[in-house]
Amino acid sequence: SMELKSDREIIITRTFNAPPRIVFDAWTRPELVRRWWAPISRGVSVVLCEADVRVGGSYRYVLRTDAGDEFGFSGQYSEVTPHSRLAYT
Repeated sequence: SMELKSDREIIITRTFNAPPRIVFDAWTRPELVRRWWAPISRGVSVVLCEADVRVGGSYRYVLRTDAGDEFGFSGQYSEVTPHSRLAYT
């Protein structure tokens, strides 16, 4: 589900048919994020994936298209409760 909380805040809630440990790892371990984050079928790959997964820690991902264009984004973790909750900007 997706909820527009304000002009600058969106809350996205997803349910996965998998053990919480595996889902949490898929969102927090860079070597796993690289495997699923980018839409490979659209010619996009992850060329940089860094994550300091702790409250106040940051992440940065950089994606590259087949045409060579790159775009990156980053944010900060505000809540980290292993295997149950992950909130970030």
